[in-house]
Parts: sequence; C-alpha cells; structure tokens
Amino acid sequence: SDKALLFIHGFTASPSEVYPTAKVLHDKAGYTVSGVLLPGHGSNPKYLNRTGWQDWVESVEEEIKILLDNYNDVFVAGLSMGALLALHAACKMGGLKGAVSINAPIYNNFPMLTASAPVMKYIKPYFPKSGKAKHKELEMQGRFAYEVIPVRAFRSMLQLRDHVVQEVENMEIPLLIMQSLKDESVNPRSGQFLVSKVPRATLVELPDSEHVATMGKEKEIIADKIIDFIKNIRL
Repeated sequence: SDKALLFIHGFTASPSEVYPTAKVLHDKAGYTVSGVLLPGHGSNPKYLNRTGWQDWVESVEEEIKILLDNYNDVFVAGLSMGALLALHAACKMGGLKGAVSINAPIYNNFPMLTASAPVMKYIKPYFPKSGKAKHKELEMQGRFAYEVIPVRAFRSMLQLRDHVVQEVENMEIPLLIMQSLKDESVNPRSGQFLVSKVPRATLVELPDSEHVATMGKEKEIIADKIIDFIKNIRL
C-alpha cells in the first residue's frame, strides 16, 4: 500500500493494546501500520518515571519521518495518551494527511491524582491502578501494561495535555475523533471538547466501548471508521 498509519499506544501500556485494531486495518485495507514503543514503556515502571512528554514526542516524530520517507500518504492515530501525541504531531509536523484520536484524556476520571501529582511525585513514585480485574482480562488477551501509575510520568502527561489543549485550534489536517461512552479513565466530554475546537473534525461515539476500545467489541467498527476516514480524505 502507499498508505501508512502510525498507531500510538497509551500511558503505561505498549503497542499490544492497539494491535487488534491495527491488524483489522491491515487485513481489510492493506495499510501499513506501525506501532512504536514509547520510551519508558514495555519494561519496568521505574524507567517510565525517568522519561517525559518530550521523549515520547521525539520517538513519535522519528517514526513519522521514517514513514514520510517511504509512503505517499501518512496518517497518525493514537489511543489515550497516544491520542495526545497524535494530536500534537498533527499540529506540529508537516506532511501528514490526517489524524485519529481515540479516547484522548482531555478530561480524565482521576481528579485526586491529577490534583496531587505535582506534590506526590516527590513523596510516592507510584500510584496503584484501580480495576485490577479489567487489567487482568486485557492481559489475558495479550496486552502488556504496568500495574501502577508512575506519578512523575503522569504529571508529564498532564503537561502534554495542556500543550495539546492550546494547539488543537490551529490544526489544519482532518481529524477523526472516537470517544468511548463507557470509558472508565477518560470523561466522554473530552470528545466533545475536541470536536468543538478542531476546524476539520468529526466525532464518532462508541456506546459499547471502554477505555481500551482497540481491544474491545467495537474494534471492527473503529477500524471501519478509520478506513472510511482515510478513503474520504482528498489527498
């Protein structure tokens, strides 16, 4: 295919969580799909606390440049924090044809951690995750993710979010926004915020999906929406 999509995973996770949807995209449309492993991920939580949003952005930009050198039409997509990175790339990098945001955490469901992170990062390096049963279920399906939230890195992700909130009004390329309505981590009004700010945006709500929608029962719908989005862009 002459089309390639960089698919970026979420905070504390790995490309394994976007792989199920990426495989459907490849099988149905033949697109090349790249799944970069972000710095500090895929190993031990302590390494994530040693990185920040600038490191993640650099990794994404390097991969996009490789794709731009090898494919005519390059798109960027992301889940959760990966969506923030996709939005940032869409605002800052030239040459991209379109972007896809899935459950971008503009508004999250962790008000206590969000409020206390600036101080807690000096006291407690990790914050336990809730929903251990769900974490185990996804792990059984092949997802690798840390079982704790590295607080210093979480604070850096919030800084990335703040940058994205300021940038998105200037996004020039088309954006497909997908928002799970059963998202346990991200407040669904995040999708409404993005569609109200980005000039060329379309919002698709996923009524039966949770946060890791790319591994859920609507992953085929997500893949189909991305395929339609790419096909309908005037390249």
